Amino acid sequence: MMQKRLISLLLITAAVLGIGLYLSRGQQAHEGGVSGKLIEGLDQQLNDVTAIRITGAGGAVIAELAKAGDRWTVAAKDGYTADVAKIREFLIKLGNAQLREEKTSKKENYARLGVEDLSAADAKGMGVELLGLKSPVKLIVGIAGPSGDSTLVRREGEEKSFLVSGSIIPDKEPSNWLAKSIVDVASDRVRRASITDPEGKVLNIEKTDPSAFNFAVLDVPKGRQLSSESAGNQIGGALSSVNLEDVAKADAQKPEGDKFWRTSFATHDGLIVDVELWDVADKTWSRWNARVDEAQLDAWVASEKAKADAAAAAPAAAPPAEGEKPEDKPADKPAFDAAKARSDKLAEIQKQVSDLNTLASGWSFQLPSWKAANFKKTMEDLLQPKS
Repeated sequence: MMQKRLISLLLITAAVLGIGLYLSRGQQAHEGGVSGKLIEGLDQQLNDVTAIRITGAGGAVIAELAKAGDRWTVAAKDGYTADVAKIREFLIKLGNAQLREEKTSKKENYARLGVEDLSAADAKGMGVELLGLKSPVKLIVGIAGPSGDSTLVRREGEEKSFLVSGSIIPDKEPSNWLAKSIVDVASDRVRRASITDPEGKVLNIEKTDPSAFNFAVLDVPKGRQLSSESAGNQIGGALSSVNLEDVAKADAQKPEGDKFWRTSFATHDGLIVDVELWDVADKTWSRWNARVDEAQLDAWVASEKAKADAAAAAPAAAPPAEGEKPEDKPADKPAFDAAKARSDKLAEIQKQVSDLNTLASGWSFQLPSWKAANFKKTMEDLLQPKS
């Protein structure tokens, strides 16, 4: 009898525990467990987005990015080209954002998460509006979530707020949405650089041998010494990975009078890049132009032909070793075609000239201060201090 009562008690206990667990799970799911994407179907419609509008407190527009064909522009920067890769990365993050947890639906608690209405003058969040889709998308993006790879967000017009996966807080600086690259010419390609300061003093460096490590600094004053053998290398490498920090229409940002720096770079293969620079409130602005030096291109072709002729005149390779077939030996290189080499190189340089001049036409670019310094060196900058 006691055994039957014990078994019955155990069965009742198990049933109660099972019901409790079921109710507990149901309650947890009701309180916070959610699933699905923040913006359903966006990952399949990324190419349909035609504009992104980012707003802040008081509804003020922070950045407006618009698509025209395959090109994106930044409205606040006079329609200068936007960074397509950055825009696409942001849209992909939005498309992949998964709902993780339901948060507050009470207006009085929105501010803690940064998802209060943006009409408030002290709103902490940012609005993100995607245009061009069949169903409009408007979000209020709040603060970062506790994991660092999550974000608090509320869909505009809804009461519920959510914790979603991924960092989807948009960049609030319009200049950070710009396409940054201006030009990229490796230092070993540069043959000569000339810097003329606003007072007309000229500094020249050169590297006649492309394989040399250091640039030679010309016309070092008598009795003075360079700070190091590589003193001119920062100038020679100035064209490497040049990115802008900001941009303005050329007629709105230009030097006053003729007091500005002029820097010119010439490569071994015939590219010339001319840069004009001037300072405004501790920021350096610049204008750019490129052209072809066909005489230097001819010199490059002659140099390449001389190398090829020297290689062809080298002693013949040893005969095949025992057991080695003649076809295993590397084939002789074809004779150097100077006309083709010149034509191919000219087409390459003409494209570089066209790309840079098209990019820079009508614009002034602000350069990072550390990069601008290499375009504005003086002879004194390269010398040891006077004893």
